[in-house]
Amino acid sequence: MERKAYSELLDWKSKGNRTPLIVLGCRQVGKTFLAKKLGESEYERYVYLNFAENDNDRMLFEGNLDAKSIIDRIVLSKNVGMIPGKTLLILDEIQECDNAYYSLKPLSADGRFDVLATGSFLGVVLESKRKTDEHRVSPMGYCRTVMMHPMDFEEFCWAMGINKDLLSTVSECIRTHSEVDTYYNKILNDLFRRYLVVGGMPAAVKAYSETNDYSEVMKVLDDIVTILRLDAGKYSNNADMMRIHSCLMSIPSQLANNRKSFQYYDIEKIKGSGKRLYGTSISWLENAGIALKCRNLLSVDPPLENNIEEDTYKLFLCDTGLLMSLSRYQDVHEIVMGDPYVNNGSLMENAVANALYRKGYPLYYYAKKNSTLEIDFVIKHAGSVCMIEVKSGRNKRSKSLNTMLAEKNRNRSGIKVCEDNITMDVNGALHMPLYGPCLMEGPSIPDFPPVDVEAVNKSFTDTDGNS
Repeated sequence: MERKAYSELLDWKSKGNRTPLIVLGCRQVGKTFLAKKLGESEYERYVYLNFAENDNDRMLFEGNLDAKSIIDRIVLSKNVGMIPGKTLLILDEIQECDNAYYSLKPLSADGRFDVLATGSFLGVVLESKRKTDEHRVSPMGYCRTVMMHPMDFEEFCWAMGINKDLLSTVSECIRTHSEVDTYYNKILNDLFRRYLVVGGMPAAVKAYSETNDYSEVMKVLDDIVTILRLDAGKYSNNADMMRIHSCLMSIPSQLANNRKSFQYYDIEKIKGSGKRLYGTSISWLENAGIALKCRNLLSVDPPLENNIEEDTYKLFLCDTGLLMSLSRYQDVHEIVMGDPYVNNGSLMENAVANALYRKGYPLYYYAKKNSTLEIDFVIKHAGSVCMIEVKSGRNKRSKSLNTMLAEKNRNRSGIKVCEDNITMDVNGALHMPLYGPCLMEGPSIPDFPPVDVEAVNKSFTDTDGNS
């Protein structure tokens, strides 16, 4: 299955004098697959070390840790000749071997071989070792990093055999606010509902594309959730492990109950500071790439980052398939068939959060205190503050969005994600299909015109050439 992240690996390969590349991301998102694919397709040979599964591979990084000693041990252990300039060294699950992580800099300085590392829980491990390893210099400043996520909707469509040109055409319609061909819109909406319940974990997508049997998908998703739970025990102490489990299991119900923010009280009925007990667990889920934090804003006026309300946030899962597994697969048939009487708002909001995050937008929402006024997502898009409301059921009214758009002298725009085709309503909100946010453009960087220095200097010079 084709992945967008592979183009970033190719870009790294094309650069001369390469620093090590670290591919980060949640477990089971395809990091190892892409690393091996790069080795097989772009190098004469590659050497693969797996620190999570092979004790002998970890032993290669004991003793003298200069580059020559490490490489000599690898050549002897793997009985393979490493061709300078034509060999890729893959260090898989590098968070399992501290010495390998701290050896990235000398291996890079050696320069004979390209080095690619993967890390599923590197953020978690580094956070726990920050104080104990103060004497060791982190190689992060000498490395290039690529973040991998579960497959997005476009990648899911590719796996289902949808032509890329069709998706490009629809993306252009979204960019220009033009109506999508009715047939294409119907097909993509249908695929998107399937994407909601299958999710983007490569193994789940593969199972669905090959069997078209959702029961096979369920088995895969449940296995992945089991692995994530085991990882919580592996990369945390016993007390934190239980709290991580509790936080993870509470996410579906908190989203389904439309909480204005994540409530510690929903996890455990306690007095005192829930943040003190569960703050570390929330950070663990974030650093592991399992949960996404969407922060509340005190105001939607720019700059948005200055309006963040500390400790008020929602938590979304990195993948809707995992959300379905934790929710015990409620209403799968109704969701796929688009039953308007089924309330799948939390699933849709989770999908939109993922789409925006993968496009590069920081995740914000707006919920006014002591008021029903609430905007699902707030982003800076196309030069204005853009407010997004998600409407997946029968209720298409957008009272909050219309209220915010009606305020005068504000540089704002609005998007309503719903069953409609692309159209603009009388309140100035752009109606966008359910899959629309997945095909939106990412944040843009302003392109400033160059300053005509010659003309400026000339304006300060008289006709005799004197300043």
